[in-house]
Parts: sequence; structure tokens; C-alpha cells
Amino acid sequence: MKASIDFDEALYRRLKVEAACRGRTVQDLAAEGVRRVLDAAPTEAETASAAKGDLWEPEWYGTLARYGKAVAHHSMQEVRKSVERARTKGTRS
Repeated sequence: MKASIDFDEALYRRLKVEAACRGRTVQDLAAEGVRRVLDAAPTEAETASAAKGDLWEPEWYGTLARYGKAVAHHSMQEVRKSVERARTKGTRS
């Protein structure tokens, strides 16, 4: 799968140099870094923060959360139905 990632210029330059020094591609090195982050155990601070309920949520999550609560099964089909119900409800007002 392809993804676009915006790096600041200095970080990308460092990544490109490091990849060349290792005889690898930027893509390989970036994927390795992502794997390491995802496979790493959460830090003590992250675990404590999660236990207090201080989880990071994307800015748009609050909007979508209300649709998620309105469905019994969290399949995409059910979420789409919920969104459509909300849109239809909003146009009648």
C-alpha cells in the first residue's frame, strides 16, 4: 500500500543519507522505523496516561463518535447507514 508522508527537509535529508549508508531505500528504512514503533511496548508514561483516560484522539473523532454510538454492529455498512440517517435528519430541519 502506498502512503504519502510529509517530513521536514532536515529529517528527510538525514533519512536519505542513513538509507544510502546502509545500502537500503528510504522506503525500507521508514517502514522499519514504523514497525519498531508499533512493535515496541508502551512506555511507562504512556501506560499511566492511558490508565487515567488521557488517550490522544484525532480532532475529527468527536464528530464520528456520535455516529459510532448510533449503530449496533460496527461494520462500515452500519456506520454509513448512521451517517446517512444523520444527513437526512439534518436536511429536514
